[in-house]
Amino acid sequence: CKQLFEQTGSTITSSEFQHNLIRILRENKVEFLKAPYMAWAQMAHYCQPKERCVHQIQGPIDMIMFEHVDALILDFHFDEKKKLGEKGKGEFEYVFKSEIKAELVHDAEVRGSQKFTDLQFLDCCLLAPVKERKTMLSELAQHVRKHGSAAHFILAKPGGTASVQVQLAKDHLRLRASIRHSLVFTLDGQCQPMTATRHKDEGKNERVPCNLSDLWGLRLPNILYFFLSIGAIQTQVLINVVQNQMIETIPQMDTEDYRMLLHRILPLRTQIAHQLITQLSAKDERYHKREAMACWRWYMKNPCSVAQPPAIVLDEWQLEHHQIAKLQKEHKDQDGAPAALDFLFVVTHFHKNATKVHQYRSVEEVICAIHLKALDLLGYFTHATQSEDPQSGLSMFSDALMKTNAPEFSEYSVLLVELFRTKALTCSHFKFMKPESGESESEYSKDPWESDGTRNTVHFPSELKLPSQYSKATAPMQQNYEKCCLLVSRIWSLLPMALSQDEAWYSDVSKDLLAFNTVVRALHKTLRNLIEVIAAVLFLEKKTEIDPYHYNELPQQLPFGQESNTAMGVVIDYIMRNDEHFGEPQLYYNRAERLKYLAEVKFTCCHDLEADLYKGFRFWCTAKTIYEELKKEKSPHSAIIREIEEIFPHADDMLRVKLHRVIDLGDQKWAHEDYVDPEGPPPVVEE
Repeated sequence: CKQLFEQTGSTITSSEFQHNLIRILRENKVEFLKAPYMAWAQMAHYCQPKERCVHQIQGPIDMIMFEHVDALILDFHFDEKKKLGEKGKGEFEYVFKSEIKAELVHDAEVRGSQKFTDLQFLDCCLLAPVKERKTMLSELAQHVRKHGSAAHFILAKPGGTASVQVQLAKDHLRLRASIRHSLVFTLDGQCQPMTATRHKDEGKNERVPCNLSDLWGLRLPNILYFFLSIGAIQTQVLINVVQNQMIETIPQMDTEDYRMLLHRILPLRTQIAHQLITQLSAKDERYHKREAMACWRWYMKNPCSVAQPPAIVLDEWQLEHHQIAKLQKEHKDQDGAPAALDFLFVVTHFHKNATKVHQYRSVEEVICAIHLKALDLLGYFTHATQSEDPQSGLSMFSDALMKTNAPEFSEYSVLLVELFRTKALTCSHFKFMKPESGESESEYSKDPWESDGTRNTVHFPSELKLPSQYSKATAPMQQNYEKCCLLVSRIWSLLPMALSQDEAWYSDVSKDLLAFNTVVRALHKTLRNLIEVIAAVLFLEKKTEIDPYHYNELPQQLPFGQESNTAMGVVIDYIMRNDEHFGEPQLYYNRAERLKYLAEVKFTCCHDLEADLYKGFRFWCTAKTIYEELKKEKSPHSAIIREIEEIFPHADDMLRVKLHRVIDLGDQKWAHEDYVDPEGPPPVVEE
């Protein structure tokens, strides 16, 4: 874990990782604080005597530059056995800033120079290259003391043009100011520059830059900084708003489908940002006096300008705490607990409750309002609150959600609906893009149904066999079966699978599912951003009266907090593609032995494979209900693409036949009238 943290610049430090880390900390009741800007600056601020709540810091040597950091632990040694000449278990390396400065001050006294200040020490650290900092610090200290500051030293340095030196001096002062005046949280909940709470004699005459927006962008209200500190809103959303730009970095799997999804959800992402900008501009007009938002993408040489979306004012919802509690008790879940406050719950009970004005007085009311407002922005309701008697109703999307009647899959059902709407769910292989920047050409993934029968073992699970009834089938039949496998595995991969905490994943992997998961994560992150912004706007508008003490309860009760893995999709893909006994003849007529083989031999890291397979099948039935409701719309803008409409019935039949070989699905209708399983119905007798 420590090595992964030290890999700066890798995907391990991505926003998704931070979000998952916050979720784990919250689930384990570990207190945490997310810094508003620089984590190093926040730690340093909490080391000062007045607000001391951090006693020691372990981090890179660069942290010694920050004020109030005198002792810095560089590394811990956790080796079980102490080797000759090495640090032993429980020992650690550290450095004192005072000792470093003492040596430099001693040199200054010998030379008769002035005192070496903290500000000059910071200048020396910023001027010295990281790899040569130890050897150059003394030399730079001499130059900085001689000229008074690093800026004067840069301007006086010979060999460069005046304009270049002036620009270098300005860049240095800007970098120094970003460290010296970094915005941090104070213990009273305010976000202020570090210098605002300084009490040292050295800093009394130092002025805080009058325009901090040049360093950090436009300032946000304290409530947003607080939401950021508890993990209730992601940094990327605030960056989009403050810097007036969206930055799309290269994904783990760059496909044509991923780029197309980004294009289709750009209006939604822009609307999410402008929901927040509209509220902020009421307090700071500079948010409105800006150019159009820019969108940077990794494959574009220049950013594209994003048109300002239409102004959408979301309705309020008539919600009462006692009514919500009563409905929760009346509609308990399968374990007998009160119903969860999810999308299905609010759509079922409150879809007619749109109103113009309402104040939310409890946490339950706020949670329901956030769900309803998010669905409203996505187009799940039809209503006209501009009239004197507003009346809200269901759209085809919320109607499909209600027809599922599956509370355990409420969040995943909305995600599936959005995958249908954005045309991101297909049953064709992905078109992978070349990694070279600026390339317009592309390459396709390896086709597993090649004429020579070979399979790309890097891209797809190895040692998979075509089911016996299709081994001699025609090419169109083989392609149809392949599309069924892709569709089933992709829908199943939306569900998270419980994995063993003591064992890593050593089973098959799938490049196709990894590429699809990249698409799903982009949409999942957008929906989470929507939820977070809706919650933030609710508090900015002061339409809630709940006690701030309960704010920490919100993030863990809001949807789209945890991304799914692809394990469920990999398992069902293996079952779909293999023959009835998985290459083991003794398993031919024994369902229990097949399940045991999968759980104890093939997928040993699955915590409860049988329960997950039943859960996956229930979600497939939910997905089928959504598909059948959405396909009723026959307009050119239908949410169901024609390819899915052609494959889904066959995929449903094949899944039931294959899955019944592993678990008992009961009395099911195995196939449509025009479909006949070449092997006949599943065996009734086990042996």
